[in-house]
Amino acid sequence: MNKKIYLIPVLLMLFSACKKNLDINVNPVQPVTTTSNLMLPGVLGNMAYHAYSHARFSVYHSFYITSRYTTNAIESQWDYNRITRMGAWRWHYFDVGSNCISLIKTAEQEQSFNYSGVGKIIMAYSYLTATDSFGDMPVKEAYTGDFSPAYDTQDVVYAEVERLLNEGMADIQKSGSQAKVMNAASDLIFQGDLSKWTAFAHALKARMRIHTANFDNKYDEVISEANTALAAWKDPVFKYAADPQRDYEKNMWGPSVPNPVWNFADITNYLGNSVSTDFFMNYLTVAEPGIKYDPRLYKLTTPGKNGRYQGAKMSEGIADIPFDDFASLYKGFWTADNSPMPYMLKEELYFMKSEAAWYKNDKQTAFEAYKSGISENMGRLGIVADSVSRYMASAKVKKTADDLTIGDIMMQKYVALYLQGETWVDMRRHKYKTDAYPGLYYPKNILAEFGGKWIQRFPYDPQTEYIYNPKEIARLGAMARNWVFTDLWWSANSKL
Repeated sequence: MNKKIYLIPVLLMLFSACKKNLDINVNPVQPVTTTSNLMLPGVLGNMAYHAYSHARFSVYHSFYITSRYTTNAIESQWDYNRITRMGAWRWHYFDVGSNCISLIKTAEQEQSFNYSGVGKIIMAYSYLTATDSFGDMPVKEAYTGDFSPAYDTQDVVYAEVERLLNEGMADIQKSGSQAKVMNAASDLIFQGDLSKWTAFAHALKARMRIHTANFDNKYDEVISEANTALAAWKDPVFKYAADPQRDYEKNMWGPSVPNPVWNFADITNYLGNSVSTDFFMNYLTVAEPGIKYDPRLYKLTTPGKNGRYQGAKMSEGIADIPFDDFASLYKGFWTADNSPMPYMLKEELYFMKSEAAWYKNDKQTAFEAYKSGISENMGRLGIVADSVSRYMASAKVKKTADDLTIGDIMMQKYVALYLQGETWVDMRRHKYKTDAYPGLYYPKNILAEFGGKWIQRFPYDPQTEYIYNPKEIARLGAMARNWVFTDLWWSANSKL
């Protein structure tokens, strides 16, 4: 009798244990939840990779560099029709976006509004980076569990970015003593200084405004947001290990060509088979007594074996020029294994302010901001004072406000934002015109089927969107071979 009484609970316990052990989706020693302070570092690291994943391709479309070969589909021919993955799409929605959603929800539950505020600002930055490469994308139905969400138009995406920035700054303002501490261990960008995150949010607003100001008359807002950001500015850059050993510790632009094992799509850099374009080299050539090149050239690149600095025509390869006659693109300020990865730089704020003021016909404000942008960039790269003085006295730098042109402003911004994706935005909204980019030309080897059009966007990820969301892809017309030559919202409306 007693045996029967005690046998039943024992069997129930054994059954429960077996059932638990058979659940292969649960690891009893691996936590499935964590706190906001432990989540933020991963989000910030992923955002650095996200920024790189856009720049990895856009630097070829913005004439910084070109392949040494003429047959590279993307780099030399702007042909994305053979790709199997577009990693930049996944980096937004999965690596940054989904983790930001978790961070924000967790922080709100904790009443850690410092973390939810930062999470919303990073989410806004991620959306802005993505939509400026892809155009229309899911926002309203994103993260709802629907594998086929509707694509929102880019103006709607911009409105969402604005909302996230406003909410992020509001959350930071209401963060109190109950919040988890934010310090250098969790905030790898600003070490817990929330005023710097607010300044970054204002800088992102300035960036948004400059994209559309020419058709929605918001140049005043560009200047206002830029000034607000500058008042408390510190550069948001992600710093890699000083002596990196493992791939995930390295900048993706580095000479070891890092390819972390979790990097699902091959977006390793191609700098070893690329060279500076003639467009880039022509602008950095000064050719005046005592100054042959812009001193920044020696910081952005390193000498090739022959110590020469040739430039190749975009898409045409290097022809008969020895590869050793070009500068090495590795081990420059932004292209070492331990180089920082910028989210945004102070120089950009000055040049946005300069452009906005120039179009408002406030030439003196434009001129002062233009000079500040050049000086800031020279200082960042560690140019010695004598070299700075010689360059500033050269014909490359305008001496009066009346002489300043939009080309002066945009080309100095071009140099200051070397290898950053934002330059491609600038070129597209200026419609690749030579008044903004003197000497720019249409590449010879772009496929004839594209009809002489300039490239405007990335394709969506073939192994997610074209498989799981074919109706939306068809509605947009994104199956067309020339889809990447279709204007984005702000380029279609641009009056520049």
